Amino acid sequence: MEEVAKHTSKSDCWVVVAGQVLDVTKFLGEHPGGELAILTFAGKDATEEFNMIHPPDVIGKYAPDACIGLIGGGGVVADASGAPSGGGVAGGIPMEEVAKHTSKSDCWVVVAGQVLDVTKFLGEHPGGELAILTFAGKDATEEFNMIHPPDVIGKYAPDSCIGMIGGGGGAVAASGAPSGGGVVGGITMDEVAKHTSKSDCWVVVAGQVLDVTKFLGEHPGGELAILTFAGRDATEEFNMIHPPDVIGKYAPDAVIGKVGSGAPAAAPAEFGGAAAPLLDKGGHGKARDWSKNEKNRQMRMQGEGRIHGWFGALCYMVLGFMKEILFTIVPQKNITLSNDRVGLTRSAMFLFIF
Repeated sequence: MEEVAKHTSKSDCWVVVAGQVLDVTKFLGEHPGGELAILTFAGKDATEEFNMIHPPDVIGKYAPDACIGLIGGGGVVADASGAPSGGGVAGGIPMEEVAKHTSKSDCWVVVAGQVLDVTKFLGEHPGGELAILTFAGKDATEEFNMIHPPDVIGKYAPDSCIGMIGGGGGAVAASGAPSGGGVVGGITMDEVAKHTSKSDCWVVVAGQVLDVTKFLGEHPGGELAILTFAGRDATEEFNMIHPPDVIGKYAPDAVIGKVGSGAPAAAPAEFGGAAAPLLDKGGHGKARDWSKNEKNRQMRMQGEGRIHGWFGALCYMVLGFMKEILFTIVPQKNITLSNDRVGLTRSAMFLFIF
């Protein structure tokens, strides 16, 4: 924050929102609320005030190039051009490295792709140390989102973020030593706009670039619903009808990077990375493959069975009736064998008719 506090002028304005350091100098003139609304918080953490009046996807939509790094304990962070600037931590840290920090004296956790060193925060956590230590060295995104608002890290533990999950190579850890890196600058919207066909389809959701080419045929709403936004930012429309965890649940491998200024995106890595599922526990818990469940459901709903056409439909309807009749009559415990079948016949006829 000491470095951020130096950038408070109209010609050099930085602010912090939810742990992200934003260089909003070029955006000042474009801000709908005027320059003064931003300059009031120049060099400060504006998370609380920002969240009061902005939706969570507004930065990724209107100022994707503004993010130059994350609040950290020092080290070097690359700016939009790739040149070093002050404060923060750049690059990515593999899950392999995170898994080594599981003690009370050295505790790391992952939340929404961010690697957090929460060692100093353990004693301050309102829910107690054990609530955090349970997920030490693991991805706690799913559990964290169940009970915390999105701005809680930036508000109460802004210095805990030491980097992003990545494939390794080039990141700066809390100690200042290299620890591995992933995507730094991100993927430009110009690049996204080139991928608009059925055989090569990219979309942007909440600042994430998704390659949904393979998912088109599996989308419950049909291919056209996605292709309409191919090469564009579909955040607003996506949020209207989808829950926030739907990408991680049904298309975790679709994420190929983040919208940025144009530095090349990192290739998918074995541990973490932009293309890895945020909710993947890396062997530390049960992970259900809901995509197969949805695919099987679609096959059952859309398939015709082994007997096709109207004749097949008639056969399956009769079989369905017979099945219900058998399930209604046979399991009854008070059945007695006798030659009187009047009641049985009456019940069977009733079920057939109605």
